[in-house]
Formats: sequence, C-alpha cells, structure tokens
Amino acid sequence: MNQMGLQWRYTNRDDKALVPSHSRRARDVLMDSLAFLQSLSLFQGLSDDALRYLAAGSRQRTFRVGETVFYQGEPGSTCHIVARGRLRVYVMGEDGRELSVRLFGQGEIVGEMALFEDLPRSASVEALEQTRTLELDRDVLLGCLRRSPALALELLRSLSARLRHANEEAEGLASLTVPERLMRRLRQLASWYGAPSPDGVRVTLPMNQQELATLVGASRESVNRALMRLRRQGKVRIEGGWIVLLDGELAYSSPRAS
Repeated sequence: MNQMGLQWRYTNRDDKALVPSHSRRARDVLMDSLAFLQSLSLFQGLSDDALRYLAAGSRQRTFRVGETVFYQGEPGSTCHIVARGRLRVYVMGEDGRELSVRLFGQGEIVGEMALFEDLPRSASVEALEQTRTLELDRDVLLGCLRRSPALALELLRSLSARLRHANEEAEGLASLTVPERLMRRLRQLASWYGAPSPDGVRVTLPMNQQELATLVGASRESVNRALMRLRRQGKVRIEGGWIVLLDGELAYSSPRAS
C-alpha cells in the first residue's frame, strides 16, 4: 500500500480510478475506513486494491440517539456498515404501531437488500445510541461483488442468517408469551448495555415504556403488566428507573440472536 495514501487505482480497468484528496483530514478518514473494513470477516477475501476502492467510495456518517438512518418506503441506493453503536430496524404495522424487527451492532451491514432488489426500503432504521457507520453506494458495493466471489458468498451467508433470524423472530412472536418475549429482549439488552449491580446486571440503555414495548413487539400496557409479573417472580427489579436482571436470569447465548 502506498504509505502516503494519496495515489492508487483499483486494478480493474473498467472502474473509474479513485484518487483521494491530498488533505490530511481526507487521508485520515480514508485510512480509518480502510482499517475498519480490513477488520471485518465479511471483507477478508478482498484484495488490498478492492478494499481501498470500498474505503474511498464510502462516507463516514454519525447519527444521534433516535435519529433516523432511512425510512420504510424510501428508495434504497446505499447501505450502512455499523462502525460503532447500535441501530434498530422497525416496520410500521397497519394499526400505525412500530414493530422492532432487529438490532444491529458493530460490523453488521444494514440496508443492502434494497440495493439488490431495486425496490423501496422494506423497513425503517434509527440509532439506539450515538452511532457511526460507513455508508456505501450501490455502484461501489455491486462493483466489488461482481469481481469478488468470496465477498458475494459472505454476503449470501449474512443474508441467509438474517432470514433465519427473521423466521425465529416470527416463531417467537407466535409462540412466546409477552413476559417471555420481554425477558428475552432484556437479556439481549443486558449483554450489550449491562452494568454490574450487587445482585445482577442493570440495563443502562435509556428507555421509556413505549420504547421498550416497541422492542418487544407488544402494547405498552401488555409490557408493563409483564414487567410487573417478572418483578413479582423475582426475575427483575426496578432501581431508580433502570431495570436490573437478577443473577438467575442472565444466561444469554448470543447477543445478536434476537
């Protein structure tokens, strides 16, 4: 790699050469994006030139808590790779209520489905916390996919895992009670946002009852009743407005499983 990071070209002659700016800021952003892409298993099969092409074709974006990344129904021409923070994917039901579909964390890609289908966004995405992403245009990502079978295969695996997750979520909504769904979501949040407490783990993500209900996929009233039931059962307690999961309820196999 050119140590100055100033002049390089993607090796395929059909692609337009991408020449970064000479400014120190542009070089720093490019190298930061390149290092992040190199750290992801999704891009392990790419050549250095292809990774530089992706890095130079990306934009670093920062989203505040609650800020929308994109809306359901919008045209989809970009995708986002989470560099830091968490994103929530949700859809609007026919009754106008939000239903959370999935949470995305560092290293995960969101919004790529619209790039392949050439259809509007199937869901909305917002930041659960201060979040930084790398935004990639359709032409940049698809250009690499056409020339990298390894990347195409990894992306297929990612999409397959997401479909399996969606099926599991649908089964959970159909078969689990609201208290069971609430407990599963709280375990996930504790694995991401947990702080030690004398008798368990405190979930430190600021949420009101409506936001928690949206994550669970139930009404605010149902989730409030479920929370009180879990409290009576000794599975959780409320501490200064925070939810604490007690020791016996902390087992959770995968922080990105639900």
